[in-house]
Amino acid sequence: MKPIRIYLLLLMYNSAFCQWSSSSSINTPVAVVSKSQGNAHTVTDTKNGAIIAWDDNRNSASNSTDIYAQRIKSNGYEKWNTNGIAVCSNNFTQKSVSIIDAGAGSAIITWEDNRAGNYDIYAQKIDSSGNILWAIDGVGICTKSTNQKNPKIISDNAGGGIIVWEDSVNFYWDVYAQRISSSGITIWTTGGVGICTAPNAQINPKIDIDGLGGAIITWQDKRNNVDYDVYTQRINSTGAVLWNTNGLLVCNSMNSQTNARIEPDGSNGALIGWVDKRNGTDYDIYAQHINSTGSVQWATNGVAVCTAVGNQSAFDMKYLGSTGVLLAWKDGRTNTNSIYSQLVSLTGIIQLPTDGILISNSIKAINPNVVSDGTGGAIIAWQDSTGISWNIKSQKINSAGTLQWPSGGVYVSNATDDQVNVSQVTDGNGGAIFVWEDYRSGSDYDLYAHHLYFDGMSAVGINELSKSNELQSLCYPNPITTNSRIKLANNLSNKDWEVNIYDAYGHLVQFQKFKNNDVCSLNKDDYPVGIYFYFINLGGESGSSKGTFISVK
Repeated sequence: MKPIRIYLLLLMYNSAFCQWSSSSSINTPVAVVSKSQGNAHTVTDTKNGAIIAWDDNRNSASNSTDIYAQRIKSNGYEKWNTNGIAVCSNNFTQKSVSIIDAGAGSAIITWEDNRAGNYDIYAQKIDSSGNILWAIDGVGICTKSTNQKNPKIISDNAGGGIIVWEDSVNFYWDVYAQRISSSGITIWTTGGVGICTAPNAQINPKIDIDGLGGAIITWQDKRNNVDYDVYTQRINSTGAVLWNTNGLLVCNSMNSQTNARIEPDGSNGALIGWVDKRNGTDYDIYAQHINSTGSVQWATNGVAVCTAVGNQSAFDMKYLGSTGVLLAWKDGRTNTNSIYSQLVSLTGIIQLPTDGILISNSIKAINPNVVSDGTGGAIIAWQDSTGISWNIKSQKINSAGTLQWPSGGVYVSNATDDQVNVSQVTDGNGGAIFVWEDYRSGSDYDLYAHHLYFDGMSAVGINELSKSNELQSLCYPNPITTNSRIKLANNLSNKDWEVNIYDAYGHLVQFQKFKNNDVCSLNKDDYPVGIYFYFINLGGESGSSKGTFISVK
């Protein structure tokens, strides 16, 4: 039981001292500069923080955009330059950013770029300190004389990435892919491998890992020249396609199937969901499981996730391990937009009530986004409105489909004016870090962030401690280094104080007394690896404080 107690106390510590604001109307700025910042995407920095990439208009007199990025540490502090670093800021338009973590706090970012007079696909890699690793303004992934757009990227599990995009080289839009190494060298055929070059349009490709260094890709396909169907293809690490030429059919029911999403199934196959109008009246949500050999595992043309009256659309999905896959969507069954969710097992069995469970309870809610909570459940975020403006809310659901946070969700941001287009990433401890476009300035969109912990609570930031009348203490940096300190944040009485430090087994390892505003110095070399608890008392008074720190090598 001791490791569990230490883990919980660590979570309590992380929720006590950091730069995050506890207020959902204040939040933490990511990029607050002139003109608009938008289309933000987040990935983990592998250290319980986040790396954010976005389209940024700050340098342009017109509507052209550049690509910027920022890393936020787990304690809410910016790791890189204030308001972000320029990933690509040449004199042309860069947009439609996509990002993956590339291990050890690094990231690879890809985008559309019209520096040659038409749109091509470029990419850049950044290390954990924000250093640009490849050519200035990026490496060309596909630079044909025709247009390429809408890139998406996943890791190749070797420090590089696999990128998929829409390509007009054959007049209609087709789907192409390329792999780039950890050093920025394109590995497959120049111009990319044709994933699907069938007649008519193939658009809106999505990609995810196959577990063996390759990828599985899905898209909506109009090769029948009537309406869109859903297809998929697997490509291995050498660039060889493994399934049917031009893809394996996932669904070709009547009318259109669109907006496909894809998640790995944990066994080198894929889980695919889409918006479906087979009933000829409104849109529903369907899903299918394809195994590693390209065999359909569920009912032909998919399992119905939600077929309620009204439109179900704008959905997201996330593989949760043995729990299955969780889907969340915008739902118009009551003539207003709400957020609903459903859990589907890996065998295609619906786990929650038919047509899903209600997640939101406001006037209108749209654009859900889903991440795993790391324990078999998920965290869902969305745009939410109780009046004339948009806010951001979130809800957590466990592996049994039970809501974990208050009914209707927890506010991530309810600042003035609009907060829209939320993206989030797990914090590694059962919570999430959220980033969104924010119009609180009243003049343009900036980017803000917020952190909700495993219990749906926000942090109390360092700057907020001094506002409290209760005695507060701070240990920083933490985990401790050779120069960490414990100090009182608001010793208003300037009394002498004492500190008792205990190890995880309750043994006293240090006792010291200090004068008023002195600090207690810590050196990690004096503390074996583990978690420690300190208790502070003011001399001659009843005031006290406590906290934890960690020693790592």
